[in-house]
Amino acid sequence: MGLLGLAAGMPSVLWSCSAGGLKVKSDGIPPYSVWDEMLTALQTSPDHLEGRMNLLIQDGNPENMFRFVRDEIYLMPPSGNSLKGLGKTMRYGIRGVLRNGFATPREKAELLNSMFARANITSSVVYERTDIQPDEVHSFFYRPVDRKFEPVIDKKTLNRWSIEMGAEESASEATNPDPGLTESRQLAEKLWEKLPNKDKIRPQSFDFRWDNYRTPAVKFEWEGVTKYAHLFDPEVSFGSLRNMSGGGISTPEAAEYPNEKVSISLSYCDGISPENEKVLVQGEWLVHELAGNQVVLSFLHGLDLVRQITTPVGHLRIFTPALSFQSFEADRPYMEARSFLGDPFTLEGKIIDVSGEKAAIGNSTLLSKPDEYLQKEIHLMEVKAIPGSYPEVNLQVTPRNAFGEIIEGLSAADFSVSDNEIPVQAIVESNQRTPRLLILYDTSLSMPAAYSGGNMTAFVETLQNAILDKFPETRITRWETNSDLYTWLIKASHTGNDLVIFATDGDNSDAYDPARMEELKFGPPALVLNVNNSTARHHLASFENMARATNGIVIDAKDQLETVVTISGYFEKLEIAPYVFSYRATGRELNHRVSVTADNQRVEAADNYTFSLIPDDDTIAGEQIVGLYLNVKAGNMAVRRVLSGWDNIGSRNRNPTYADFKDVQNMLMGNILISVEGEGPTLSEALSDILKYRLSTRKWGEAVIQNELKEAVAAHQEGGFVYDENLASLMQPLQSAVTSESLTFAAGPRISVVKTWPGIDRDYSKYSFDYLPTANYTTLATNPLEAFKITLEKTAQLAILEYRIFDTSTLSVLAQKSMISSREASTSEWFRQLYREGPDAGFWYEKIYRQDGSFKLFDQSASERAFWKIDERTGELFGLLPDMTGGGTSHIQAQLDELSRVMNMYSLIFGALGVGSLPVGIVATYGLTLVRLYAIATEAIIIMDNTGMDEKIAAALQQLACNVKKEINMATLGPVGSVISGLDNLISLMGGGGIPGMQC
Repeated sequence: MGLLGLAAGMPSVLWSCSAGGLKVKSDGIPPYSVWDEMLTALQTSPDHLEGRMNLLIQDGNPENMFRFVRDEIYLMPPSGNSLKGLGKTMRYGIRGVLRNGFATPREKAELLNSMFARANITSSVVYERTDIQPDEVHSFFYRPVDRKFEPVIDKKTLNRWSIEMGAEESASEATNPDPGLTESRQLAEKLWEKLPNKDKIRPQSFDFRWDNYRTPAVKFEWEGVTKYAHLFDPEVSFGSLRNMSGGGISTPEAAEYPNEKVSISLSYCDGISPENEKVLVQGEWLVHELAGNQVVLSFLHGLDLVRQITTPVGHLRIFTPALSFQSFEADRPYMEARSFLGDPFTLEGKIIDVSGEKAAIGNSTLLSKPDEYLQKEIHLMEVKAIPGSYPEVNLQVTPRNAFGEIIEGLSAADFSVSDNEIPVQAIVESNQRTPRLLILYDTSLSMPAAYSGGNMTAFVETLQNAILDKFPETRITRWETNSDLYTWLIKASHTGNDLVIFATDGDNSDAYDPARMEELKFGPPALVLNVNNSTARHHLASFENMARATNGIVIDAKDQLETVVTISGYFEKLEIAPYVFSYRATGRELNHRVSVTADNQRVEAADNYTFSLIPDDDTIAGEQIVGLYLNVKAGNMAVRRVLSGWDNIGSRNRNPTYADFKDVQNMLMGNILISVEGEGPTLSEALSDILKYRLSTRKWGEAVIQNELKEAVAAHQEGGFVYDENLASLMQPLQSAVTSESLTFAAGPRISVVKTWPGIDRDYSKYSFDYLPTANYTTLATNPLEAFKITLEKTAQLAILEYRIFDTSTLSVLAQKSMISSREASTSEWFRQLYREGPDAGFWYEKIYRQDGSFKLFDQSASERAFWKIDERTGELFGLLPDMTGGGTSHIQAQLDELSRVMNMYSLIFGALGVGSLPVGIVATYGLTLVRLYAIATEAIIIMDNTGMDEKIAAALQQLACNVKKEINMATLGPVGSVISGLDNLISLMGGGGIPGMQC
């Protein structure tokens, strides 16, 4: 009877009970029908606390409900160091309690009260007056629970699932990487032995004083009698208060969550001003709303499924950063309200602002089209292709009417651009005759007074005013430079400016490199201002090198007024095209023919070009994004990670390069999944998450199986979840966290980052996992130093999980290494030399010398940069790899060259990315942004040849369906029952052997 009640509300599943166990049957098509049945069956496991709760409510016995809350839900403190606020503080709410099995005192009372209400038992939360002493409190926390994974599924059902899933029972899918937690204890003991000055450790203590005026209890009516539920002292009998004679009750304060928030931001640096970090998107959530859910950081490229299949990866230039809230339990409006979009941006770091009446790209504002039929006046066009550093191309387009007059005010939607007959994602940089001027001025101490400080500012303003008087639409950008003159001029050559002015005294820190200077001839001409009228040979050599390489001139500039007149005269002679496009080409060694058509291909013009300048990994970065940074703040803990590219802290002693840009470009094609938990879900809850994720693809997946292509495409375009099934293993709760002598718990939210980096133009793809140091694991024990050691041992479990799951982890790298502590290293001449010199000096300085409240243990030979980090107050352990990935990394070998299609890349990494690049939480909002982005800003409508699209889409969707159904590799440290022939068999059936009617 109780099991039938559990299944209520799930109409697609039919339940029946027999002596052999529980039988289930779902409508639909395998694998979805089987996954549906499995999801329901998991709720019968003893460790599925919501299922246990529903059975007890159905049964209606108040004493059983009371014992469930008191004895099967662990008690946890409201904070990491005291019981302050125990009467009113909620951590993750009732949903969090049932997911994790841990509750604050108030959460226990609220849970029981809600169960009574659902069972139609009149009840309320009250405060009980108690006399609990600190030495009595320990026993409330140190109460282990035997909570097994053992869903009620009979053998007949398992056999049917095997047939329908095309799978056989297997003992290879689920593993226990550390039976008896032996390895985690050994690791903790090894690291403990290496800690210096143990006698000086001052571990965090815990205040066990109980608030005897505010002990949460539940008052309820049963069989006409008022009774009470005291939920903490196991010696108090059901129906009674702890102090019936002299205690009494009072009205409680309202339950409240701490105002704890998680904030996430994404920022970047570019190659022009790498010292300036700029934010792309940011969001903030309440911790209790985020726990048990995820945030997907993605870079939306605006391609539907058809265009994903046919667009070369290298053509993508515009991305919209999104932080999308994702929950298997929430509806779309709830998720959209908690999702955040940034402004679209280009690979060059230009922000596309579509918030106003006119779109702006960087500092360029686009004109609105005055006449919707203006394109009909185009009689002919002139096109000039200017290849820069591969794969960047600028296009100058001049449309004329029948009288030879230039037509201004057209929109980019009037033009289509293709390169070697492949449509490209061209961005309109300007749609009016708007000269663009870049002024560089040397700020080194050797500059003369007339060109220093305020005098330099005055000169630049005078020059600007003189130019704007004649050309009011001119866009002027200013850069301050140092004495690396050639480097700065190379950076300037990568911009879309029409003219560069460089004011310098000629003192040059750069060595002349003919190959590097070759880059300059593809950029704008430079007017090099000799601010001292110097005749020194080395100065003149630098000036001439810069002017000659850019097809510019040298101007003696000591007389500033005369200099302004000379520059203005030069500026007047510039030929400025009314339309400037930029795009990224494919094929570095090919001859290129770029074609521009207008008015729906009525008018066409073309130009031919080849790339002369092919950057290598060591080429100094120019106008490109060179670093992406993730910043996460939870409570008082701020965590920073370099997602890709140049580390602007650890590598600040080197210039960012083209290799950094390529690293960023790969990240923009990947995904970041940020998962937030309390203590971590029970095993049945974690497996339920996997099934909910898989079932979220049901609408388009069943259509694919039935070969209903049109319906499948439409369903797929609605969006989907991004999820990583390894979270079931890596975010599981600590095992043996509660013993008869201690409690180890996370005082803060557990946050992990899963990153998928596809490896375009590289020979591998990379998948990484990172535990962020926000959990603040803490142990309650009689002795604080013993609590420190217990926390070290318990959190070592996470390092063992990483070691077993990933190709590379801190443990695998350092297992055979001798350790040295950061404090010992800071006094060692060998390590001092490391953080003073060499390419990794910034890394070693930050990690060894800078104190951050932790012990750090390194490889004594310094041949490896991975290290262990141990909180000096709590003993919490983290393993960190050199890239600061606080977890494991795996490499997927894959040669993906620039001609690879987007879907080819996805096929390698879909297992980690999920079923689509468009998280469901931001679909509606993103759709509105797409309209403005492509209709106003990009304004490039590509007309494609749809020949063979049906077959390509069918193949792509089939591949997606097969990837959704991939096998599950589950590692669990927890206790597993044996009624269903073992966890490994169930895990094997969840994967299956093949989708009916499909080749998987």
